Formats: sequence, structure tokens, C-alpha cells
Amino acid sequence: MNNSDKKLRWLSYPLGINDPRPPAIPAPELTNLYTVDADDAAVQIIKVASHTGTHVDAPAHVVKDGVEITEYSPYEFIFTKPVIIDLQIPDACIVQPLDLEPFRDVLNNADIALFRFGCGNIRLNDPQRFSLRSPGFGAESAKWLRDNCPNLRAIGIDVPSLACIAHLDVTMAAHNRLLEGAGCRFLVIEDMKLDDDLVELVEVRISPWLVSGMDSGPCSVVGIVV
Repeated sequence: MNNSDKKLRWLSYPLGINDPRPPAIPAPELTNLYTVDADDAAVQIIKVASHTGTHVDAPAHVVKDGVEITEYSPYEFIFTKPVIIDLQIPDACIVQPLDLEPFRDVLNNADIALFRFGCGNIRLNDPQRFSLRSPGFGAESAKWLRDNCPNLRAIGIDVPSLACIAHLDVTMAAHNRLLEGAGCRFLVIEDMKLDDDLVELVEVRISPWLVSGMDSGPCSVVGIVV
């Protein structure tokens, strides 16, 4: 296969000041420090929470002394055995292990699983519903992934959080189930763009912001399809 046979797809959104986000995450701020008109060059200041927009969670997000995003090698952000899993889950509902069982064989050899709830259009047209009512994983379904998917190194989702925000008190622990453990280097990519035709997806590459001392961070994600 030569490069002309491959196509690139954005699997992430540009970071938007007015984009929907979980209630606990403040809006980004973008201000001008210098402008072309006044200073002959433009420089801007951006203030943004590390878990804003399309972003990747590393273990340090929920685990004391867990691996930070800057501690990964570039190779750990490349995935060559991706699978797309379409989950038809109602608003504000929690993914259960039984919802994952039909995909056991598909997930067996995958190194990254992209769970598509079909929320891209909701993100665009009903941002409050996206922020507050999206489905998500709970601790039990996250544990199922760790227990039954031996080659899985990451998951991605097209909702704002791995946890179901409407039931955050009982689902935030989903992060811990995926990211805990001595030396764990699992990754969770939240708020992905997964609406394109990805049937022939063969590779996923993540490019996170690398800021020393930051637990996780916004990222760009590219998919390669053939």
C-alpha cells in the first residue's frame, strides 16, 4: 500500500472558546497580548483547563503519582489495531457490561477502541444536552474492558466525559478502573469527532499538548483510512 491509498481524517475538534464542556470545566479564554495593527505581530494568551475539548486522560488524572502525559513515548500515541464500536445508549444512561459483551471478539485484538454514541450532531445543535445528558461508562463497564481486552491500550469516546455526567457520583470511578494500577499507561480520549465514515480505519495517532507537570491535556487526533 502506498501513501496515495491512504486518507487522513480528523478525529478531534479544534479547541473552541464556546464549545460545550462538562459543568465542572470552565470556559477557555483567548485574549490578545499583541496585535498586528498595534505591535506588528500577533501574540495571544490562552487560558484553558487541561480537560477541555478533545483531550486525553493519562493516569495522573485520577491516580496520585500516576503517569503524566509527558512521560509517554511518541510510539505510545500510535495505534494500528483500531476498532469502532457503535453503542445505542439513551441519554444519561450508563454503559453496562452486557452492552459490551456482543463486541468481545472484536475487542480481543484491538489496541484502541473508539466508542461512538452518535453524539456529534447533538454537540453541534444541542450543546446543553451534550454537556449534561450524554451517556457514559460506569466502574463496572470500565472494569469489563480491563478484564476482557488484553491488548487494549486506549479508548476514545464522542461524549464529553468517560463518566456519565448525569450520574457522576457513581460513574467517575470509571476513570480509576481504566487508569489505576502500578505503572498503568492506559489512555482515555474524550470528546472525539467520530462522525466520518471510519469503516476502513487502520491507524489512529494522538498528538497531545506536552506541558511539563500537566496530568493530561488537549490533543489533536488523526485517523488513517484506506
